[in-house]
Amino acid sequence: MTEVWRGSVRQWEVDEMGHWNTQYYVARANEGLAMLFGFNGLPGLFSPSSPTTVAFNEHHIRFHREAHAGAPLHMTGGFLEIGETTAFAVLVLHHSESGQVAATFRVRLTHVDAADGTTPQPWPAAFRKRASTSLVETPKEAAPRGTDDEPVALTASRERALELGLKRTAMSLIEMDACDAFGRMGSQKFIGAVGGGVKQLTGPIRALVAEHAEARPGKIGGAVLEFRIIYGETPRLGNCFEIWAGLQKTDKRTMSLIFWMVDPFTGRVFGSMQSIAIVFDLDARAIVQISPAATEALTPFVTQGLAL
Repeated sequence: MTEVWRGSVRQWEVDEMGHWNTQYYVARANEGLAMLFGFNGLPGLFSPSSPTTVAFNEHHIRFHREAHAGAPLHMTGGFLEIGETTAFAVLVLHHSESGQVAATFRVRLTHVDAADGTTPQPWPAAFRKRASTSLVETPKEAAPRGTDDEPVALTASRERALELGLKRTAMSLIEMDACDAFGRMGSQKFIGAVGGGVKQLTGPIRALVAEHAEARPGKIGGAVLEFRIIYGETPRLGNCFEIWAGLQKTDKRTMSLIFWMVDPFTGRVFGSMQSIAIVFDLDARAIVQISPAATEALTPFVTQGLAL
């Protein structure tokens, strides 16, 4: 693993829960990914003048330890697989003072023509040779825990969201600050858009978990343990979007939430995300367990058949 990023948590990147917002973990991972490609011979891959770039296919992310304002962090990365036009990378974010893992990222992507952002292009021979001779193994911390790892076909659609009675949690416009050098919405902004509207879905759910907790919690909030994101068509500058969401299932500690991002006018699917989330006691900085009574109270919120 090669060091690919070093920095700290900025005060304005901390959310109302008092910890680093998930979209900034992903923003820094994207920066680390650019460095990883650069160290392997493709330093200009994310430049607007590059004839090729990458398109994200899938993210798997685990959040291991909170990061607060001012926390010094660094990231290491490496390639797990290199195909003719594809790559599979892993990135590990560390707390610099303790060395403990803060988060892990596994990223599947395709090398594409920058002009259309979709046509696969072979990797340059020099890059493929260099990257293929220094492959790494998946660190145990990066392995899936609450999500599956098998290939899936997206079930998301706007029509199906309406049929299932999903909750519309966000709708907005993709503006310049959400886009990369090629006018495409950055993957961190997908997560940011989901997070910006998540309480539309989770507010009543968190309240029920707290109400039926065996030990009454203090002030409650939420946190995420794991994401799996499958990307569809890439939204671009000026596109509008809406996010539809539902509760897939619960266990004694966690809730599995599904979020679909779609074009409200054409129905194009931009992506689908599974979020393994918890109800969080902000005073104790601890997970609020989901009691049997809470599980029963949450039954009407569960959407049968909901998936990525």
